Amino acid sequence: MDYAYEMREAQEFQSTLREVDRAPLAERKEACAEFLEAMRHSPDLVAERIGWLLDGNYGYGSMQAAKRVIKGSSRMNKAAQLTHMVAALEWRCPARMAAQAWKALSSSEKKALDRAVGAEIKAAERSE
Repeated sequence: MDYAYEMREAQEFQSTLREVDRAPLAERKEACAEFLEAMRHSPDLVAERIGWLLDGNYGYGSMQAAKRVIKGSSRMNKAAQLTHMVAALEWRCPARMAAQAWKALSSSEKKALDRAVGAEIKAAERSE
């Protein structure tokens, strides 16, 4: 793989994250509300989008960042990292707002999301 291509894709991913963080507050709040609804009522959809992220559907740079998370330390909260990435890429919800939205979930909703995301992570770890 061409080093210049990899750098360009990584920069594009970081640029997208910055763009999401700098969006107007009203847009960020709306995106966050939509992401909260997805986590609350469709945890499998969130997990599916993480699978898409790992497959490269959001670009090579974001895929490489997600794979670094998968290969990361066992002490790392991989589910949170990947959920924040997909919140930004799919729902345009900044990571800090995604974390706040997660805190608004009930215990059973958190468990359902963790199960769905965890299954996606396990599948990705097996394929590495």
